[in-house]
Amino acid sequence: MKIECIKDKLMEGIAKADRLTGKNLSLPILSCVDIKTAKNSIVIRATNLDCGIEIRIPAKVEIEGEIALQGAVLNSLLSGLPKEKNIVLQSKDGNVLVSTSTNTTLIKTFSPDDFPTIPKLETQRTIEISPKLLVKGFKSVVYSASVSTVKPELSSVYVYKDGADLVFVSTDSFRLAEKRVRVKETLDFPSVIIPGKNVGDIIRTLENVTDDIKALFDRNQIAFEGKDIYLMSRVVDATFPDYKQIIPKVFVTEVVLLKQDLMDSLKTSHVFSDKFNQVNIKALPSKKSFIISTRNNDVGEYTNAIDSSVTGQDLDINFNHKYLSDCFQSIDSDSLSISISGANKPLVMRGVSDKSFTYLVMPMNR
Repeated sequence: MKIECIKDKLMEGIAKADRLTGKNLSLPILSCVDIKTAKNSIVIRATNLDCGIEIRIPAKVEIEGEIALQGAVLNSLLSGLPKEKNIVLQSKDGNVLVSTSTNTTLIKTFSPDDFPTIPKLETQRTIEISPKLLVKGFKSVVYSASVSTVKPELSSVYVYKDGADLVFVSTDSFRLAEKRVRVKETLDFPSVIIPGKNVGDIIRTLENVTDDIKALFDRNQIAFEGKDIYLMSRVVDATFPDYKQIIPKVFVTEVVLLKQDLMDSLKTSHVFSDKFNQVNIKALPSKKSFIISTRNNDVGEYTNAIDSSVTGQDLDINFNHKYLSDCFQSIDSDSLSISISGANKPLVMRGVSDKSFTYLVMPMNR
């Protein structure tokens, strides 16, 4: 194989693909990216068997072929050549020569014959959708997915169609995030459960894509295909919890305040929180006050009254401050509402001017 391409394009493609690689003692080839020649281009591939990616970049192909190498090694080399514009890759005796106008480096390669096939979905279930909408939906909820894979559906993001909304949901059973994104009512998007770690790869891959992409579905996989990019993910074969039944419909206390004020207070309270990340919230309509407080016997105490509008019953409840803080990136409004259905019951946060996002947090035991 011998090809010449633009260095920055190669670095960008390798970086995107290399995120899917990792150490695998039983299959060392999974720590590599595969580079294969095509018509006036090269195709860069990577997979962890759960998620796979193909990226096509323009190239001058002098000799056809295929190589597999550790992407991080190649990108580390290329990043050290800031003045070079073009790069030449040439396979030689089980290695690859990386050449520029001033530099020649030899990198060990692996047999591309061992590289797994990335499945191409043969399906008629295909739709076109904006990658911007997908990224917004996934980003708004993925942090609420469980880090444990004991229950795969809880470590995933559930996506389904509801009227003119595409709904993204995740929960680890301690908190729940739901984001609704407006789409065409005729859009035929089937319900899918996508592993949370794959959602991270989807976000990173699609967040800079501007043109509409195709989403392809079959029983076991979902794929996203755009100009010069193809990303495939396994889907979870499970039933997502009936989450709507746990979102309260009646509230006894309502608080409206500036998002930035709550963010600042929770950030400071973290310094004084205990090992359980516990923060106390007092919503006191009788005193027209909303108070955040934390206490750590080894550090000290923190109390802050936040300017707010408080109505309903007086409540005194403890929550995990990290769970409260995680959702701010998903709320587009400058002001937010906190609705509580009673003592030792969950709170629900929403933007005042944007009801497309709902966030529920369970209370902590004292």
